[in-house]
Amino acid sequence: MSGGAPWSSLPVGLRPAHAVPIVDWVPTMTAGDALEVVNLLVAAGVDVWVDGGWGVDALVGRQTREHDDLDLGVARPDLDQALALLVSNGYAVTDDRYRQVTVQLTHRDGRRVDVHPSTPLPDGGTEQIDFDDNTFYIPPPVAGQIDGQPVRCMPLAAQLRAHRGYTLRRQDRHDLELLHALDGAP
Repeated sequence: MSGGAPWSSLPVGLRPAHAVPIVDWVPTMTAGDALEVVNLLVAAGVDVWVDGGWGVDALVGRQTREHDDLDLGVARPDLDQALALLVSNGYAVTDDRYRQVTVQLTHRDGRRVDVHPSTPLPDGGTEQIDFDDNTFYIPPPVAGQIDGQPVRCMPLAAQLRAHRGYTLRRQDRHDLELLHALDGAP
């Protein structure tokens, strides 16, 4: 086999983790990058919504800070399809240890997507599992926007709950301020 390492002919997502380029900086996940991923999944019929930092900005209706990743909620029945689509578009699965809770993918240029699978419920909401194997209810996604484009995103109450139970970083405190302003709380 010519052309380098034996795995060089494999799609990036199927290569061993040590074959995925490692970057020494944290690339920015721009609004365009986030929309590219969301649009790819939506076009394929994946039940997806934006959460995390981009989800907060989607609720606010404008970008308020830089983001180093994109967090997405995905209906559990669509998880394999979502992962396959991302892999076929330059991402590799880089952390699958807690597949019931989250799957991390990294693009060959260093951008990161964290996919959080949830079980759909009849009312349009979902049930998500946390790292302690507890389940919690997430109401149905609501309308938000990224760079003027409508997207579905995690509702305010679920975003507020998601910001509890861990040591808050600077960006988490920023996001909470925005969420409290939307909620009308001090």
